[in-house]
Amino acid sequence: MTTSQTPPRVFVRNATGLRKEAGALDVFVYNTNNQNIGLGVAFLGLGIGAYAGGLLPLSALLATVLVIPLYMVYSRLSADMPRSGGDYVWTSRIFGPVFGPPIGFMVAWTWIILAFTAIGAPAAFFGQLGVAGWMRSLAVATGSSGFESIGNWVSGETGAIVVGSVLLLFFTVVLIRGVRTYMKIQNWTFLLAMLGILLEFIAGLISPHADFSQRFNSYVAKAGGSAHASATVLANTPVTHGVSASATFYAMLWTIYMVLFGATSCYIGGEVRRARTTQRFGMLGSLVLTGLCMAALIALISWSIGLPFLNGLSSIDPSKIGLSFTPTYNELLTIGTGGNLFWVITLGFLFLFWTYVWMPINFFTCTRLMLALSLDGYLPPSLSKVHEKYATPYIGIIVAFVVGEASLILYVTGILSVITLLWAGVVMFAVVGVAAMLYPSRMRDVWTGNGGGTVLGVPTIRIWGALLVPAMLVVLYILWNDPNVGIGHAPLQKWLNIGLPLSGLVVYAAIWAWRKRGGVDLRLAAAEIPPD
Repeated sequence: MTTSQTPPRVFVRNATGLRKEAGALDVFVYNTNNQNIGLGVAFLGLGIGAYAGGLLPLSALLATVLVIPLYMVYSRLSADMPRSGGDYVWTSRIFGPVFGPPIGFMVAWTWIILAFTAIGAPAAFFGQLGVAGWMRSLAVATGSSGFESIGNWVSGETGAIVVGSVLLLFFTVVLIRGVRTYMKIQNWTFLLAMLGILLEFIAGLISPHADFSQRFNSYVAKAGGSAHASATVLANTPVTHGVSASATFYAMLWTIYMVLFGATSCYIGGEVRRARTTQRFGMLGSLVLTGLCMAALIALISWSIGLPFLNGLSSIDPSKIGLSFTPTYNELLTIGTGGNLFWVITLGFLFLFWTYVWMPINFFTCTRLMLALSLDGYLPPSLSKVHEKYATPYIGIIVAFVVGEASLILYVTGILSVITLLWAGVVMFAVVGVAAMLYPSRMRDVWTGNGGGTVLGVPTIRIWGALLVPAMLVVLYILWNDPNVGIGHAPLQKWLNIGLPLSGLVVYAAIWAWRKRGGVDLRLAAAEIPPD
């Protein structure tokens, strides 16, 4: 057996070829979309009966406050080290040449796999949570069975996969054609989505609360269901004994699931203009908007529709009242207006723009992380290859499309769920909290060069990092123990979430050993901040 005589070398890298095309508005909308006001309320509404007795608007506000340390840490590190790959770059450098590379790779690996799984599900949401309910409302309002047939088809496996695949292909082309192209589409559709939120508030406020049960009965009967649907729903309302602190606590899960991900613009750090102000505004501004809107919307539907009804509806199989799928809160607000065609068309159409937006953002996340890993020598050079005209990592985008198509099928067929790997991701947030505490001492020149900042002599980033770790421990506890969807109740979910970060360390070791045999020490890449 022989050993290589070639000494380990440092990677010499050129600029990435990406362009700084994202401004403050772009990043604000990007992060708000990735939190997703519409889907956050929809998911809670579909499982609201599990939190009967909870003070749900309060849950939303508490969840928003809980994640503030995350935003303070990520906005500061995104400003100090604005590079593609975000927290991979920070952790791989801050933890030093021995521990940094494996920890950084574990962080990147976890987020790439999580992003891959989160590309497919939103493509399915477009049909299942958006188009299907809209078509059913149109069928009831117009008397046309054709709309109902379309709705039933897109809510089924075949329809969801076909429609989702078309959507995936469309955004693959858009993302290859450039960040600016995507941001223009994103900003205009966000305007439509927020118009939908405004109209939801108006619809909820003008609808007579006392008439909702009657209007629901009429709607379900016209959709081919039971003429006494509301009585069946209310008969299934969970019994409550006053306000429940436990339900209030665990109901935070669905707001947490949204507001955890408003700092995702860190992964496109190399493409953000004026990172210091843009990232701070884009992250914190999006958190405030999302948290307040979700709390207000939850309060609105609780008043307009009624918590007993919402609890009962989420606890009953829709087939028992003659429906093929449970209505979302948006469809219920449409019902509350009496099925007026204006509200049917506008609320149904505008809600579509909330359903899919996670998908393109997870394209960005996984492709920029793959680009960063490729620049550091872990992945093939082709994944950091940038299109000369469009300045996008087009090969990585194509890879993400292929894997996203697979995750779409796995989600629609019930193998993946919307929170399958979320627990593992939250562990990575806690790791970044530790990195934030170490940052001022481990990378002192970078920290002081970017303004430092202390409170009573303690670096502010260290304080926020120290707050981030226990905040994420609370989130991990909720995700593990939630009585409705907690991963602690499912052995497979437990092993997937524990195994994902560990598998990253195994893959790192294999890649490091293979490159070492070729005379390349990958740990040396962590000695420098990567190029823009």
